[in-house]
Amino acid sequence: MSRPWLLAGGMLVGAALAVFYIVRVPETAEPATDAVAWVNDRPIFRASYENALQAVAGDRKDGTLRQDDRERVLQRLIDQELLIDRAIELGLHERDPQIRNQLATAMIDFLVRRAEDDAGAADEAELRAFYEEQHFRFERSPQYRVAVEGGAVPLPDGLLLAKEIEQRLGPSAARKVAELEVDESAVIGEGGGQYTVRLLERRGGTPVPFDEARDAVEAAYLRAQSEAAVREFLEVARQRTDIRVEAER
Repeated sequence: MSRPWLLAGGMLVGAALAVFYIVRVPETAEPATDAVAWVNDRPIFRASYENALQAVAGDRKDGTLRQDDRERVLQRLIDQELLIDRAIELGLHERDPQIRNQLATAMIDFLVRRAEDDAGAADEAELRAFYEEQHFRFERSPQYRVAVEGGAVPLPDGLLLAKEIEQRLGPSAARKVAELEVDESAVIGEGGGQYTVRLLERRGGTPVPFDEARDAVEAAYLRAQSEAAVREFLEVARQRTDIRVEAER
């Protein structure tokens, strides 16, 4: 395991780990007895160690570890902690734009993963409640049957999605059709390029049944919980932080 692997492999991971110390994220509930080493009273947990070993084995053609890999990986993790400590002492997280962006991204990823873990335990009742509250997310797309008179290319006889109308007649016509009531007409275009569209039938806009949309409901629920977790963190952080805006606006 070479020094370039140590530096390249540890750079982004190191930035992510530094988040836990810079923004003072609460410690996990992992027991101290599960640590494989300590650096300045901070544990290196066995889970992190095992994940690093798996990554090394995965890079090998035979998928196995060499005799000295375990010691080398442990020393790499210790080196990583030492580098992070020194980087923080030097204030690199305050001056280096790349590190600042990596830290912000890592913090968002941490909040999202934690929220997804919590939301993943949602029961059927919670998902159904979310579905009822956010039913508009799970509606079938409206379909239209439209007659065209004038110079435009005729539309196929049958129900079409708005995007299909847009592909054939353009975005202006698609928007106008969506605004029409059944049996209403509208003139599209100007001069010799004018034509008329008449809405003959409209279907859709009704919610997909819960059982049919369950996977989409669960995905939307996880996304909503993740977004809420990030917003909540920022709101609390703003309340607890002295923020002064002095730049001209």
